Amino acid sequence: MQESTTPNEFDLSLVNALQMAPRASWAELSPILEADPTTLARRWRRLEEEGLARIAVFPRQRVMARRNLSYVELSCRNGTVERVAAALAQDRDTLSIQFVAGSHQLMLTVVPGAGLADYLLNWVGGFPDVVSYRVHVVTEVPREAYLWQVRALSPHQRRRLRALSPVRGPRPGDERVTPLDQRIIDLLCVDARLGYQHIAERLDIAPTTAARRVNRLLRQALVGLRCDISRARMGWHAAATLWGTVDPRVLEGASDLGERIPEVRLCTTIAGPENTLFILWLRNAPDLTRVERQLLEELPGLRIADRRMTLRTFKFMGGVMDAEQRFTRSVPVQLLPAGTP
Repeated sequence: MQESTTPNEFDLSLVNALQMAPRASWAELSPILEADPTTLARRWRRLEEEGLARIAVFPRQRVMARRNLSYVELSCRNGTVERVAAALAQDRDTLSIQFVAGSHQLMLTVVPGAGLADYLLNWVGGFPDVVSYRVHVVTEVPREAYLWQVRALSPHQRRRLRALSPVRGPRPGDERVTPLDQRIIDLLCVDARLGYQHIAERLDIAPTTAARRVNRLLRQALVGLRCDISRARMGWHAAATLWGTVDPRVLEGASDLGERIPEVRLCTTIAGPENTLFILWLRNAPDLTRVERQLLEELPGLRIADRRMTLRTFKFMGGVMDAEQRFTRSVPVQLLPAGTP
């Protein structure tokens, strides 16, 4: 068993900086965080090695919309939940797997390249220990998860970091993903800060080609980068999923909902009996009542239909986690269509 580590304020500041500028160099971050580049590199390496933080590659909305981003709830036979979760974790299209308290035991976030029907019939349907499932197709994402931050930096530091990584909308252009692009994505899923020279050496291409390809994938908003943390070990000891119903017009201003209610990590609209899903990260479980009350105040007409507490995370945006909730390895996301050589 690994020795328990309690991240300090400097660790949180470093994570926050990488949430805002995931590929910024240590030299660029040094004056902002007031630490020399060697110290920053060493501290980040420790967080990675101990499974407390990682920079994840994730498919952006324009990709997920084409591939039916969905939440799939599974019920499993008694005693088989961990075995089913471990098998599902190997799958590139299964981005996240949560063990939850509710009518179903597992909640998956999936982006099925071969289509949702194929995923359910030929993948989930092939597990004899899965006895039932329930599907919620995502229709819009008013508040994306990558915007959530640990909020450890001062306003001045945040302004300087925004200058390093300015927010730009996707540019018009070719949205195809080639086999070379997928090989680059595979490398970035393991180490998203990998330099262009190292990418070039591993794939036997020119560094300028590596830079052009990486920047195109990010500029076209085909993939994004986000700094993820081991929630429970970094101070957010509870998480909840809320299912509710609200007039879609009320959610039109929800892009800044996470600024008004910091516990809101994700807000999506879904097709089903309820039309809205919120994922909340909480310091402690009792905070749920307060946050729910804030949501009802901020979103007039919202009705909460169900609440699910997360008991354990098996996989989080491609990062497989152990029983101690540490990241252990990465399963690259798949952007190429199924069957592409």
